[in-house]
Amino acid sequence: MAMAVTLPPITRTPVFPREEFEARLERVRAALSERGEDALLAFAPETLFYLTGYQTFAGRTYAALLVPSRGAPVLVLRFLESFLAALYSEVAEVMTYDDHEDPLEVTAAAVQARGFGRARVAFEEGAPGLSAAVRRRLGRLLDGVTANDGTAIVERLRRVKSPREVDHMRRAARMTEAGMRAGLEACRPGATENDVAAAAMAALVRAGSEYFPCDPIITSGYRAGIPHTSFERRRLEPGDTVLLEMTGVYGRYVAPLMRAAVLGEPSPTVRRMADLCLEGLQRAIRAVRPGATAGEVDDACRRVMEEAGVYQQFRKRTGYSVGFAFPPNWNEGHLISLRRDDPTVLEPGMVFHMPPALRDYGVSCVGFSETVLVTAQGCEVLTHFPRELAVR
Repeated sequence: MAMAVTLPPITRTPVFPREEFEARLERVRAALSERGEDALLAFAPETLFYLTGYQTFAGRTYAALLVPSRGAPVLVLRFLESFLAALYSEVAEVMTYDDHEDPLEVTAAAVQARGFGRARVAFEEGAPGLSAAVRRRLGRLLDGVTANDGTAIVERLRRVKSPREVDHMRRAARMTEAGMRAGLEACRPGATENDVAAAAMAALVRAGSEYFPCDPIITSGYRAGIPHTSFERRRLEPGDTVLLEMTGVYGRYVAPLMRAAVLGEPSPTVRRMADLCLEGLQRAIRAVRPGATAGEVDDACRRVMEEAGVYQQFRKRTGYSVGFAFPPNWNEGHLISLRRDDPTVLEPGMVFHMPPALRDYGVSCVGFSETVLVTAQGCEVLTHFPRELAVR
């Protein structure tokens, strides 16, 4: 039987002080009132973390959060997960379900018990865990509720990072740099991609990183020329390019970084690819400022590739929002992407990962990135690492 759980005393280790989460909840309540909604029913692990601090690596386990426009939030969690709410969150009320119980019935009961059975409730329709089947069943269980899509409510708030969030990202950046340094040092003929990944991961963890939203991306030789490959036991050979991309994690916040290495003297093709990527990245960084649009930043980088006649080897967006992250990746591109013609206006506090890369498909790849913060004056590069092709 579902019930509010009373847990033994647990020393809390919240990611932020209570006032950070209270400020976020107040902004959600204001948005609900402006929309004429009585409550938000959220399901995405990112939203639950953002509003309460609750987190788990069991991200596919059903969980929900009810945020009234007035009053305290309520978490609905599997019983075993409720201890994590006590560890990380300040939420006082947690409704639990056991493995033999239906979590949707518990969620519906929580909504009805708080007087929202016939209210206007914003559902987080875009949450990965809210499948069409789950949504239909909740609709039947809450047939008196007037439901609207509330996905954008929290997503819009997450675009701009607070000073505390930025501080966490700075800490993550120092870990990232340690991992990148170790990964590049491990790049040598005869080593495997796994050797490089192991060196990077060990350095990241020793530097203080938590578990990763995505393991370091290490790919070499012809495999580097195939987008989104990663370490798979391949042995590095003279002449190979090696692409490395990774992030440290502090309080779930990230600061990704990409660099490229070449084993031996770079060919003219590899050198040109590196020069163009570095130029595109530098121009994009210069374009980042309050009032600029996401499309203008993308244009600054993309034009370098177009004018050099290598756009087909680029053919992607220039960057995407980053902040906190859970598996399977660190990408917040659904919040904002630096892509062609995107009219989103940049604001101070937004943070982006910008990873221009060029591929000789099926042959090699070179790429470089930085994590950058939009400031009142322009931008600040949060990642500090030599921006150059590493010749090993």
